[in-house]
Amino acid sequence: MRTVHFAAGRRRSATSLVALGVLVAAIGCGGRPATVSGTVTVDGEALTFGTVSFSPVSGGQMAVGKIDEDGSYEVMTNRDRGLELGEYQVAVVSREMVPQENGPPLQGEYYAPQKYSSVRTSGLKFMVDSGSNEIDLALTKQ
Repeated sequence: MRTVHFAAGRRRSATSLVALGVLVAAIGCGGRPATVSGTVTVDGEALTFGTVSFSPVSGGQMAVGKIDEDGSYEVMTNRDRGLELGEYQVAVVSREMVPQENGPPLQGEYYAPQKYSSVRTSGLKFMVDSGSNEIDLALTKQ
């Protein structure tokens, strides 16, 4: 077995480099200060697919989540779990995709009413606080 000896300066440099790497990893893995999850329903029935988007009222990055078969969702900002604190306008899009023989699928019927597909028309606005936020979205066809 071979023993490697570092000079005192190299040992400090290596230790500093490792400490810096740990610090950068800790900062990079911190995620966002808040998480948002919940359930999406239309007239009391779970919406089984689609997307939920949270757009900050004051500007900034949008957070998006996929609606699962049980109606549940959790939003992410880019690849980070969660989102920043503040007030958000929310949109929900769930729309049939009609397959085509040649070319991309066409968009068909809305499963969540069309008014919810835009933050401008949905009327859904929520405050996101630090920590875990449970926001259930009870949509109506009316």
